[in-house]
Amino acid sequence: MEKRRFVKPVRIRKKVSVNPEKTRLIKRRLLATLLFVVVLWTFLSFIGSDFFTIAAINIYGNTYTTEKEIRLALSVAEGDNIWRLNKAQQEAKLKTIARIESARVTRELPNKLKVEVTEKRALALVPYNGYFFEMGSDGMVLATTQNPQNYNIPMLTGLAPLELSVGETLLSGLQLQEVVQALEAMAAAGVAVSELNFAEPEKLVLITMDGFTVWLGQGNHSEKAALLVQIIGRLQGRQAEGYIDLRVPGAPAFNTLTEEKTQKNN
Repeated sequence: MEKRRFVKPVRIRKKVSVNPEKTRLIKRRLLATLLFVVVLWTFLSFIGSDFFTIAAINIYGNTYTTEKEIRLALSVAEGDNIWRLNKAQQEAKLKTIARIESARVTRELPNKLKVEVTEKRALALVPYNGYFFEMGSDGMVLATTQNPQNYNIPMLTGLAPLELSVGETLLSGLQLQEVVQALEAMAAAGVAVSELNFAEPEKLVLITMDGFTVWLGQGNHSEKAALLVQIIGRLQGRQAEGYIDLRVPGAPAFNTLTEEKTQKNN
């Protein structure tokens, strides 16, 4: 008997038709992606080129802060790429300098950097071990100097022995508030102050540039400054005879040294 062979049926696959419109869409997308990559690479190569290498750093607004100190804090130099710096970070670095109150860094394309700083105003000089601390209106030590003649600001004396560094706080709270208000009131009234002694805060002794000694006391400094202007006008030439007591603004007095000696003897 003849053996039958099993023949596996052949499956005929149908030819899948491709949508021409879909093919064109895929090609367009691939082309757009390739073009984007080329443009991006070209752009990144351009901004990283020597065309944007910093050629100059121009610094403005610094009177007492040296350019060297600003450049050191900035940590950016000529030759760096102008796009690689973070302006916010650079401004924050500049404000770590005790004397700098605010800072602004601006790119001046293609290759210049503009740095603008605002310095804190020194309020008083505090003598210490042969040199002077410059104290700002925030009570912070802004710098040190050995030449007080370069500053048209008063001395602040009578403080306890100090062991401070630049950037640390010298005065704060109510003590700072009294000093700031007293000096600002005198400046507004046109009274030139030579020294403010803080040995006894409740008394707060002030010495004017023309030699008057004034016991200010605490508070009401604007009122006291206005009174002092009037009193000084009447007492010119008598600076050495005594001191002006303004601790009670309603009862100002000029106490002579003779009166002081008589009271002590009695």
